[in-house]
Amino acid sequence: MVVEVKSLARALDVLRAVADSDISLSATMVADQLGRDRVQIARTLHSLESAGFLERDGDRRYTPSPRVFGVSAQIAAARLRIFGAEALRQTVEATGESAFIAEVRGDSSVAVLERLVSGVSWVGRSFPLYCDDAGQALLWDCGRDEVELIFRDTDFVRYSPTTPTSAEDFYRRLAHSREAGYSLVDGESQPGVYAIAAPVRDFTGTVRCALHIEGPTDTLATRAQALGPTIRELADRLSERLGWRSTTAT
Repeated sequence: MVVEVKSLARALDVLRAVADSDISLSATMVADQLGRDRVQIARTLHSLESAGFLERDGDRRYTPSPRVFGVSAQIAAARLRIFGAEALRQTVEATGESAFIAEVRGDSSVAVLERLVSGVSWVGRSFPLYCDDAGQALLWDCGRDEVELIFRDTDFVRYSPTTPTSAEDFYRRLAHSREAGYSLVDGESQPGVYAIAAPVRDFTGTVRCALHIEGPTDTLATRAQALGPTIRELADRLSERLGWRSTTAT
């Protein structure tokens, strides 16, 4: 058993070295980087290639295979289901409002997890990103040009007087939200519904989803400035559970 654990640890070290590299690596390069015996590293690389986790080119250098990214995505999804449920419970306890986790699907936002205080389920329902409660948080890292590209073919339907009217309008709101550290959405897709959202990152630092709460505008809007930092803190905590390690504001 000890030998098997050591072999697994060595394989993971080798796989991590190749995956973290910006170039393809030979057995010698990996051995030098890890300070290990070249023959042993070559055998491990061959085993990882045979298992489908690495690909080897004509120069006998290795790169991660698509299977690695598939496994990483599966692990990230599993951790989101597990730790997302806990984050939703904590969010409801901290705010007293229904809490949701949403992801991007095409040009829409879709709730994938929820914990309701009242009302009907929103899981699986999609709303346009430009006016959804979690839209700004999901596009948190996008610059003006990227926002313009995302909404290039979008018809900005006015669902309420507060619905964004253009990509530029959306970007102005997004920039303001980034300064605050969380987004406040007042009835943009549903009049009378107020939402507070923050981005959630995965181990790559990429925005993976958004954590948000929603409730009636007449009761939640007055608590927004107090609850905004709480939502941001809970979102950052979930990000850390998904592998995000940055200690700086996002």
